[in-house]
Amino acid sequence: MNTYCNPLSIKDVKSGRWLDTSLLKDGKTYEDYRSISDPSVIYHEGKWIMYPSYAVAYVSEDFVHWEHVDIGIPHLRYSPAVVCFEGKWYLNGHGMRELYVADSPLGPFSLYGYFKDLQGEDFRPVDACFLADDGHLYIYYHGTTSADGEDVEMMTCTYGAELDPKNPCQVISEPVVINRFNSDKKWQCAGEENQNTRVGWIEGQWMKKIGSRYYMLYSANGTDHGSYANGVVYSDEGPLSGFKDQTRHDPLTRKHHGLMRGAGHGSFVEGPNNTLWVFYTCIFCFNHKFERRIGMDPLGIDENGELYCPKVTETPQFAPGVLEHPEEGNDTGWDALTFMCRPEASSNAPGREALYASDYSVITWWQPAKEDKEPTIRFCLASGSLYDVHAIRLIWRDIGMETNEGIDPGPISYVVEYNT
Repeated sequence: MNTYCNPLSIKDVKSGRWLDTSLLKDGKTYEDYRSISDPSVIYHEGKWIMYPSYAVAYVSEDFVHWEHVDIGIPHLRYSPAVVCFEGKWYLNGHGMRELYVADSPLGPFSLYGYFKDLQGEDFRPVDACFLADDGHLYIYYHGTTSADGEDVEMMTCTYGAELDPKNPCQVISEPVVINRFNSDKKWQCAGEENQNTRVGWIEGQWMKKIGSRYYMLYSANGTDHGSYANGVVYSDEGPLSGFKDQTRHDPLTRKHHGLMRGAGHGSFVEGPNNTLWVFYTCIFCFNHKFERRIGMDPLGIDENGELYCPKVTETPQFAPGVLEHPEEGNDTGWDALTFMCRPEASSNAPGREALYASDYSVITWWQPAKEDKEPTIRFCLASGSLYDVHAIRLIWRDIGMETNEGIDPGPISYVVEYNT
């Protein structure tokens, strides 16, 4: 039975420290960690290609097994933007002037040119995405605009503009506001509990046309919060006007507690058998506030043409292609048998007790004592009861990893024993 479980199991996830600390310029020293986030996913010739932050790209033929591929660019900072236009593939990264081009979505990519705005000045789009539509090419990106008297610290928004089809580096229309922070929408407000109504960080744009309707996925309220979420605005007028908030499914994806915390900044793409799937960023955020992973779940379109995601999941789900309509229910029905089941361990490091192996949090974890050379942990599910165990999930923490010094703690060998 083909299944998957969030956060997705993706090989070769890169170190986050070298990018996060250098871009934030905070000067702090963090323990090393892996991170992957902000996925832009496309479907091309029977394969799905994911362009995430930290390293590009990953390829899958089944949505479950992802292989890292060298496309000629080691990274694009955060939130890569990708589009196919007039037979060429273009890539851009967070806050970068550079636009890259290739004949294939897997490259090799080379520098095409540098973005210029309508006035001919350098242009560095943040969290950009592209839309190719009927011979026209558009760009959407994070920015700020007038607060119009509203009591906010900063009015963040999404801008949209048209690019020159003969020179995609050149903006040829005055940027327009597609949507902006709305403090009346609590999920957009900053803070772990969305408590700051004066700040809302609109970001993570992704535009897609389905039929004649334009859908834009966007994120709020900050990728370091468990309340991070995706919303949707849509337009039946055109790619730069007439956008409205969804009213029935707002936000689209949000999960505040559990293993999967946060469900923002991502994309949605066609899956097998004309299905739709949304990819999003979830947070680990122990060593650094930008320590993240990726999840995915099915999407549907309701009778009013609004996108909806039944739920953000953290238990096993059927893989794309198994069910004809996963948006109507995709859960395998397998329960988490060890949740808050108090285990016995051979040892534990200070403050890393065995219970942290089953408390459904990625902020805490069990860690054996350093001198314990053959650590074990034992769960007793019940006395006198039997369960059908379909799968075992392990989430590892990289203890002592120092990528810049060549220290990589994995892979780790382990043995699972059970009694019947």
